[in-house]
Amino acid sequence: MFKANISQAEDKLVLELSGDLDVYSEEEFKNLIEDDLSSVDKDIVIDIKDLDYLDSTGLGMFMKIYKINKEKDKKVKIINPKENILKLFKITELTEIFEMV
Repeated sequence: MFKANISQAEDKLVLELSGDLDVYSEEEFKNLIEDDLSSVDKDIVIDIKDLDYLDSTGLGMFMKIYKINKEKDKKVKIINPKENILKLFKITELTEIFEMV
């Protein structure tokens, strides 16, 4: 089951994701992006330490966040990826786009 939690830090928004981000959770995550993230004018940190699974649909959602923030000249950083998810980012060369820690 997919879950997302948003919190405000000093100069950034922190988005914590858990569960599976895939075609089945796409609509929920898409609504979160459109309703809660698109109007934010801050850098975004996405903590995925509790994200267990990510597919191409989920990667597309990360790209949507990236594009929204790039238009606002803000950054997106992804932290705490599990090895299987980091491997997916590396294979798709998205580690070139996202700052990952």
